[in-house]
Amino acid sequence: MKNKNLILKPISIRFTALLLVLAMVLGMPVTALADQNPVGQQNAIAAEGELVEGPTVMKDPDSPTGYTVRFVYKNENASSVTFVGDMLLRNWADPTDTKVYTPYEYKPGLMRGGGAFEAEMEKRDGGYWVIEVPLAAGANQYWFYVDGNRNYWVPDPANSPKFAPDGLTGNARRAFNAVYVPYDPDKQDEIMGAREIENPRTDGKTGTWDYVAIPAQIGGKTRYLGVYLPYGYDENREQPYKTIYMQHGGGQDASDWMNIGSVPNIMDNLLAEGLTEPAIVVTTDASYLGNAQDGYPNLFNIILPFIEDHYNVSKRAADRSFAGLSLGGIITANIINYDATKFGYYGVWSGGMGVRTTAANLGVPYILFGGGRYDFGLPNPTQVAALDATDANYQNIVVAGGHDFNTWCQLFTIYARDYLWKPRAFLMDKIEKHLDGYFADGAIDNAGVYNSLKAKLKQEKLTSFINELKAQAGKHISSEAASTLLEYAERINSDQ
Repeated sequence: MKNKNLILKPISIRFTALLLVLAMVLGMPVTALADQNPVGQQNAIAAEGELVEGPTVMKDPDSPTGYTVRFVYKNENASSVTFVGDMLLRNWADPTDTKVYTPYEYKPGLMRGGGAFEAEMEKRDGGYWVIEVPLAAGANQYWFYVDGNRNYWVPDPANSPKFAPDGLTGNARRAFNAVYVPYDPDKQDEIMGAREIENPRTDGKTGTWDYVAIPAQIGGKTRYLGVYLPYGYDENREQPYKTIYMQHGGGQDASDWMNIGSVPNIMDNLLAEGLTEPAIVVTTDASYLGNAQDGYPNLFNIILPFIEDHYNVSKRAADRSFAGLSLGGIITANIINYDATKFGYYGVWSGGMGVRTTAANLGVPYILFGGGRYDFGLPNPTQVAALDATDANYQNIVVAGGHDFNTWCQLFTIYARDYLWKPRAFLMDKIEKHLDGYFADGAIDNAGVYNSLKAKLKQEKLTSFINELKAQAGKHISSEAASTLLEYAERINSDQ
């Protein structure tokens, strides 16, 4: 399969244009976009010069991105406050450029993914700490260090993530506050503008999400799942919904994909544009899945049955997906190695390769490997390509980013939009490769038949392709070659 460097495809999100018009008409700053839940909410429009706690996104003609975000944190007892965010930039357009740029140096071609930007905040009267930073489209992650304590990532009390009730606390809890910035096409390029899909909708076409207690206690405690229900969720719908299980990384918990991971926003936007199927998204916590050597029994004996009994979702493995980042990518690979048939689709992201070429049933599910260009967990392409010796159905993609949510938001978007529930995305390359191989080794012995099949494949005329295969099987195409090509083509046609 091919290793692909990808950028997100822009989609039309009309609410940004409305906000820009409002800002221009009123001559006021544009606020950061708010989630429908009391999470990630940002300021109402502030009066000139007024300090309002939290982030305020302002339209700014002098900003290199077209927007400046004012961050205001109140702490009357602090001696110093450091603003930190995964906002440093790398040159995606020119890989030979090794410079790491600050947000103040943004120019088209740069993408977040260069690591953590740090700057001291300015102290103002009343215990306010202030900094203004030019930021580009999509979810921008930030936190604070107070009085030099770098062990505790301080959440923004005016814009705090909605943490899981049983999640990490204290120094173990990394505060991934998010501020959402619109796209300015005059200042930003399309690869950055595509990140706008991470921004919340304001037209009411939004799903809901919350933490749901698992009835059965695990380890003597009540544990929670994050559950997103798509806009218009109907518990009586005749066709059950599909389910996407998302697994966090190290130093995270069930809250991260729902907050800085922006999964609810991304799903809302993709669904509104008709670019993915309605699905329920469930976020899990690695600490309660069960022992890896036993195949994470709590996942399959407690969590899946609970979701499938309490929500209108399909119980077919083909209608389930499991994906994760970093540690979550390792967990995903472990599930594949233990029993690849448990889910129809997998996302192994930023956790190295992990999937063994000796694992059973690799030809059953569809696997998307991925990571950021500057990501230390990027799956090794040579190791991934070793799966070519198996019947695995996989793709491997690289996006602009590091080992951070700049990468993972993009991967979720691409996965949900271009790969989930779409066997074609995994099998078309595979059919073409087999077709070429069979012609080269004589299993297809007629150039006219080969060229005809090749043309039908290129035009994606799968029914005609299948009919010709059947007609030529045992004649100009060996029975074994025809059988293999038919299997892949029919899987695409049946979306299985």
